[in-house]
Amino acid sequence: MAHLGSSLVTRAQGGPGIWQREHIALVRRALATDEVPAVASGPDGEVLAVAVCDGHLYNAGEFTARDGADGFTVAGGGSSSQAVLRAFLRRGPAAAARLDGEFAFAVWDARRGELRLGRDRLGVKPLSYFPTRSGVVFASDVATVTGHPLVSADLDATGLNALVSQLRGPGHGVLRGMREVRPGHTVCFAPDRRTEERYWGLEARPHELDRDATIARVRALLEESIGRVTDGAEAGVLLSGGLDSSVLTGLTASAGRGPRTFTVLFGDSAAAVPDRPFAEEVVRMWKCDHREIAVRPEDLLDPVTLAEVLSAKDQPTPFGDKNITPYVFSRRVAHDVPVALSGEGADALFGGLGGSIDAGRRLSSFPWTERSRRFGMPHGIGTGLFDQALLRATDIDGHIDRMFREAMDEVPHLPGGDGVDRLARQVDYLTVTRLLEQTVLHSERLSTSAGLQVRFPFTDHRLLSFLYNVPAAMKSFDGREKSLLRAVGRELVPQSVLTRAKVPYPITYDPLYKAGLVRRLRTLLEDGAAPVRPLVDLAGVRRMADDPALLDRGGWLGRADAEMVLQLDDWMRRLQVRLRL
Repeated sequence: MAHLGSSLVTRAQGGPGIWQREHIALVRRALATDEVPAVASGPDGEVLAVAVCDGHLYNAGEFTARDGADGFTVAGGGSSSQAVLRAFLRRGPAAAARLDGEFAFAVWDARRGELRLGRDRLGVKPLSYFPTRSGVVFASDVATVTGHPLVSADLDATGLNALVSQLRGPGHGVLRGMREVRPGHTVCFAPDRRTEERYWGLEARPHELDRDATIARVRALLEESIGRVTDGAEAGVLLSGGLDSSVLTGLTASAGRGPRTFTVLFGDSAAAVPDRPFAEEVVRMWKCDHREIAVRPEDLLDPVTLAEVLSAKDQPTPFGDKNITPYVFSRRVAHDVPVALSGEGADALFGGLGGSIDAGRRLSSFPWTERSRRFGMPHGIGTGLFDQALLRATDIDGHIDRMFREAMDEVPHLPGGDGVDRLARQVDYLTVTRLLEQTVLHSERLSTSAGLQVRFPFTDHRLLSFLYNVPAAMKSFDGREKSLLRAVGRELVPQSVLTRAKVPYPITYDPLYKAGLVRRLRTLLEDGAAPVRPLVDLAGVRRMADDPALLDRGGWLGRADAEMVLQLDDWMRRLQVRLRL
């Protein structure tokens, strides 16, 4: 068990704290300390329950000790683990709905012989599990689960389709038999059963406020969220110069909380980063204590860093330096502040990702899949070097369609609702429940592994529930997406930021980085035992290695094809994945 706990170093650097009995073991790693699980004991010293929690509870103070009135005492654990434990001893399964924050927890009820796992409302904190014949193995890190001798890392056709398309069913992992606790859910394991309960989800309700009142309510909810996630801590802001992070900076500054701001640049080509002038305007406006952090090409090619990034992400993605850059960036920011605020999640709330919302539009697939198909990528970004005959055999098109239909069946609507608002809810729901893994969850895993606690004020469930029911016309009342956020930011950000077009997270165009990709592709081709070889079009890989200009297809889409294959090979090696196609 100590060995498995040591592998959780991807989530925290402190030593593992372990509580273990004959049939149960709970392990917790903290950022810098040995934090043992929280243990509740009865009047006679008998163990009642044990809990561990990864994350941060904003309302942990609600569950402090009651001077012995509870009939139990709690020892060990940090404030979040203790709060989870006290909440469950007082309220049982209903306790999950009272927890507020970004968290994943495990509670062992020694009285009933039950284990309960839970995850925050948006699934910001990860939690995977693998049922075995005699129990369950669970962890915040998939590689830790697969390290258990009772767990095998098998990749079947369904898992391959999920990896390639970046789409899987709620609660399902990529590897065969691997599961995830669904956001807003708990899972209970008892000797004779396994039950799953939902404690939160999006709901359709009428919206009764006019535009001005809606704008005021959005601002109030954002200010409350910032106050909760900072909670007196010294916090920086990850300032890109886009609307989301700039509004976050303005709200933080106007509340008198600093701010210290951080912007990423790329070595000697820093001037080419389009965000830089806008970030500089925000810094001047609020007199921020600002730091620019330059990421060099050699940082992006360092093999140790590449391995750390893959470990942090837990599965391969096509995003390459869009993964590596925020990891290196977060590692540098962590030297200056322990906590940083991110504007991630705003697009999902304010209608910034789904495209136009009009009466004539009907979704045929996920909005991001529709977009990739228009660019000649029928299965999504990063799929161009896979063996297309193999993908046809695994029925990847059918997989994507099934994932879409299942998601659409979940969307909450008002009876007889307006067609445009119905479409808007579909786009918002699909984005929140299926795309956050590539945005908010992506950022959380990278920053946590880098030692930085990143918090996401825009993902507050109260704000999300409110905006889900705002009419589509009000969300774009000025003829553009994110109208409400621009209205909130009118006095908080420079005019140039209010009117600028959205740009994606910056990438490096340094030739050294592309040369590094080519070297890695050639190494892959020379390795006859590379585990990814049965899955890819080797002739296509060879063409790209011989003609690096193919990496520039679509700006960075060619690179995404190469990055996905290289990451998949490394991931299969790391987890010792076996193909079961």
